[in-house]
Amino acid sequence: MDIFTSSKKIARGAIIVFLGMLLSRVLAYLYVALVARLGSSKYGLLSLAIIIVSFISIFATLGFRTGIVRYVSYFRGKNDNRRIKGTIFSSLKLSLPLTLFLTALLFIFSEDISVLLFHNINLTPLLRLVSLTLPFVTLSDIFIAVITGFQKIEYNILAKEVINNIFKVLLTFVVIYLGYNLIGVTIIYILSIIITAALSFYFLQKKVFPFLRTKLVPILITNELLFFSLPLIFGNVLTLIIKWTDVLMIGYFRTASEVGIYNVALPTANLLVIVPTSLMALFMPIITELYSKKKFKDIKVISKINSKWIFFINFPLFLLILLFSKEILKIMFGYEYVVGNVALLILSIGYMVRSLTHINTSILTMIKKTKLILYIGFISVLFNIILNYLLIPKYGMVGGSIATSFSFIFSYIFMFGASYKLTKIQPLRWNYLKSIIAGVISFLIIFYITKLIENITFIPFVLLSILFLIIYFILVYLFRGLDKDDKGIIKSFYLRTKKLKIF
Repeated sequence: MDIFTSSKKIARGAIIVFLGMLLSRVLAYLYVALVARLGSSKYGLLSLAIIIVSFISIFATLGFRTGIVRYVSYFRGKNDNRRIKGTIFSSLKLSLPLTLFLTALLFIFSEDISVLLFHNINLTPLLRLVSLTLPFVTLSDIFIAVITGFQKIEYNILAKEVINNIFKVLLTFVVIYLGYNLIGVTIIYILSIIITAALSFYFLQKKVFPFLRTKLVPILITNELLFFSLPLIFGNVLTLIIKWTDVLMIGYFRTASEVGIYNVALPTANLLVIVPTSLMALFMPIITELYSKKKFKDIKVISKINSKWIFFINFPLFLLILLFSKEILKIMFGYEYVVGNVALLILSIGYMVRSLTHINTSILTMIKKTKLILYIGFISVLFNIILNYLLIPKYGMVGGSIATSFSFIFSYIFMFGASYKLTKIQPLRWNYLKSIIAGVISFLIIFYITKLIENITFIPFVLLSILFLIIYFILVYLFRGLDKDDKGIIKSFYLRTKKLKIF
């Protein structure tokens, strides 16, 4: 695979992922807005149940998600279908029994967790219901990881992002309209997870790699996959701790209502992950395939291209959140949630930095430095827990947002330093300054206009956002922030969007 072919694959994959993620985020926002209208306390309880199960699911899958992508990509580069099949069977053999055991434990001890940790008996029925999703989460994670390893990202987006969220939003609206309240909403959430697992299995078996029908005798890599993935269990747990410790500690030290308010600021800041997720969807499997063929120069070039585009697109989105944080919370979730404005501003800074970490983490995974990722993650988590413990009791959600953002910044600095030291790949580029200057000028122009408008409602918000983006992209063009390769990528994106065939 040459650099041109790799760039085309990333371009096509990024379009599919971006369109899918954009639709997914719109639907996810609608979903949160629907559930949030039940009240911040009820939304907070459901959020806590989902977060607890998310933590346990990392142990259930044994960190195999990244390992499966890595090994399937590697064996695919070697045309070794027997070991690809062995990777799938090895992951199922190890994770399914553990998943069922953890599901039973969580179901049995749901009341103890609810009362002793979160001082709220009303959490118990929600936690028991959501615990039933664990086996389906494990299966979908494994199947989706295999599909990603084959670089068929369109099926992942369709199963996990599009159909899942459409189903969830439509049926959640129906159950709320019919008055079934929080338990009804929780049941719909469970059904959406089951549908994702079923669809991911269907796409893998029918469209990508029919591992149950093929007569190939699998070569199991159980021990190799386990030893590779074990550090990633803790790495993934540490990432979730950084992401969710503030929510859990707010639930412990404060109230479910504050959890609900904070948990609408989080998905808003998390919008800054759409672009890196889109561009990174095929980055890791492609650089791993190139790594197996020792094409190090191509890896370096692709890393710089991806890093630049993450920043180029994400920076104006970051500035828009800074400009309209109150308006976003008010329009999407209601006046009750506007008090989360400061937390949103702080979280946006952290998530902007986090969006730049993806490249370095993928490079370290490519060269199998998973233990190093674990060590960096552990230090970041320790830092995060200490800050949360010190700040949340006094400052609530603002303290939690400070802890999370500082942890993301800390993690980025060390991931960047480690990947550069080991590979000499430095994805940052000086022409970032052109995007920064264009963004600041655009920000000041729109900020001045907002001062002339007494009350910014939905339509003015949309129009001002569009104007901001127009000014930004014009300035980037005038400052020659796009080189020849960038213009070629834009042209490729345009042509592929016209010809795109996802299904």
